[in-house]
Formats: sequence, structure tokens, C-alpha cells
Amino acid sequence: MQEYVKPNMILPISLHDARLSSIRVESDMITFVMEDGIRTIDGNQVEQIGKAMVSFPKADFDFCRIYCTGRDNYQKEWDIRDFTTKLQAGVFIIDIIDETYGYNQAKFVCNMTVNHEWFACDIEIYHFGLIKYNWEST
Repeated sequence: MQEYVKPNMILPISLHDARLSSIRVESDMITFVMEDGIRTIDGNQVEQIGKAMVSFPKADFDFCRIYCTGRDNYQKEWDIRDFTTKLQAGVFIIDIIDETYGYNQAKFVCNMTVNHEWFACDIEIYHFGLIKYNWEST
């Protein structure tokens, strides 16, 4: 019997508790902007760092969606390009709670607040390029 053991992916960066300031869509690139920064991880040391951007190149917009669910369990589906307009306008506040990475995809479980009302929000991005993290030192 053949066997393959998939290694765990341990990233030196975490978006947990990061607040999305904006999502930029330029050509086939999706970029998350976090003005308040993200966290770097080095062994047992975690450090909050400055303004950060995470880019997802070669996005396939047919499979990039945002799903938001309210207390009434009604789920609204958004095209990511439409959603970015609302986020830019300050209509939504998005906090990332969890991040999952798989084959050509990234998924984020978020809390979204709109006019003091809470929603569960999932962001799904399908991409063919390598994810790039950039940040400013604090």
C-alpha cells in the first residue's frame, strides 16, 4: 500500500483578528489592505506589525465570492468586485477570525458589522498565482 503524509502548513504570518480596511481589485489581482496591520509569528513569539497588504494574483473571479449570513439565517452572496465598493464606502466593518488555504484557494471566516448589526461572513478567493504578503515595520 502506498502512502503520502501531507505536511501541516505553518505560516509565519497570521491574519487572525485583522481588520480589513479595503479590498482592492486591479485587473486579475485581489489585494486585502489592513491599515492596523497583521501578526508575525516566530516560534512562540507573536508580534503586531504595521500596515499590511496581502495580494492574490491571477484571481478567477468566477469563483471569488463573499457569503454573509445574518441572525435570520438568510445568506446573501456577493461578487467580490461589488463587495469592495461597499467596503470602500465604509458601509461594512470586516474582522478576519480564521483563514484556511488550499489548492489555489484562500478562505476567510469573518465577522461583519453593518450599522451595529452583526453578520457571519465568508470570503472565498480562487487564484492561480502565489500569495504575497507585504507590511511596514512598526
